[in-house]
Amino acid sequence: MRIIVTSDLHYDVARSREPTERAAREICELGGDALMLLGDSASINLAILDQVLRLFESFPGAKMAIAGNHELWTVGGQDSLYRYEMELAEACRRNGFHYLDADPMRLNGVAFVGNVGWYDFSFRPSAIKIPLRFYQNKIAPGAAAHFPKHRHLVEHKEDIPPAAWDITCRWMDGERVRLPVSDVEFTHIAAARLRRHLEDVTESAERIIVGLHHLPFAELVPHTIVPALEFATGFLGSELLGETLLDFPKVSHVFCGHSHRAQTCRKGGMICTAVGSTYREKRYEVLDL
Repeated sequence: MRIIVTSDLHYDVARSREPTERAAREICELGGDALMLLGDSASINLAILDQVLRLFESFPGAKMAIAGNHELWTVGGQDSLYRYEMELAEACRRNGFHYLDADPMRLNGVAFVGNVGWYDFSFRPSAIKIPLRFYQNKIAPGAAAHFPKHRHLVEHKEDIPPAAWDITCRWMDGERVRLPVSDVEFTHIAAARLRRHLEDVTESAERIIVGLHHLPFAELVPHTIVPALEFATGFLGSELLGETLLDFPKVSHVFCGHSHRAQTCRKGGMICTAVGSTYREKRYEVLDL
C-alpha cells in the first residue's frame, strides 16, 4: 500500500498557489492507494478549499482530509465549531474526500484516524518566561501594550521579563477563531475524539495510521533564537495528543503539519513525522507499506 501525506498547502495565499499546484500534479502522477491532507489547505473562503481539493481529482486512491486551524478562521462572528463540524465535512464530501475529523477510514486492513488536534499551551517555551495569560489571549507582551482590549494583561508588570516587551506578535487564531469553549477545552475534545476513533478501529485493524494538524510530541516542536517564533511554539500542539496516541500500540505512523518545519521522532513503536511544508515550498511524505 502506498500512502501519500501532505499538509499546509495554504492555497489562499498567493505565494503558495504555484507550489501547491506543482505538488498536486506530482502527487497525482505518482499515484497511490491513499492520500491524506493534514489541514491548512485553505482558510476563511471555502470556495478556495473547493479549488485546492479539486487539484487532486485525478488521484487514483482513497482521499482523506482533516481540518487545520486556518480552516476554522471565520469573519463576522461566525461559529468556528459549526464550521468545523458541518461546513468542512460538507466541503470534503462534495470533493470526494473522507473527513477524518468525523470518522475513521478503513482500507485493506489499515485504519486511518485523525483530526485537527489543537493546543493547550503545554508546549509553550519556558526559556522566554512569558506568563500564561499572554498565551491564553494569543498575544505577546509587546503587542498587548498597543491594543486597548489587551492592555489589562500588562497592568501588572512584575512577572513580565524585560526582553518580552520586544516581542510584538499576535497569534491570529485570536482574531479569527470563534469557539464556544476555551483552547484547553477544545484540545480535550479533540483528544477524546481521537481516543474514541482509535478505540473504534483498534480491534479490526492490522495497523493504524494517524494524521493530525497540530503536533503531538515536544520532540517535533521547532525551536529558534528568534523570540517571536519561539513565542509561537506555544500554539503548535499538545502533550495530551501524544499521551493519547501512546495508549494504542497498533499506531505505526503519525503524520502532522502546522509547524512548517520537517521533523521526525520515534516514540516506542511509532514513527512520528511533521511534514514541513512552508508557504513557498510544499513537501509530501510517501509511505510504502
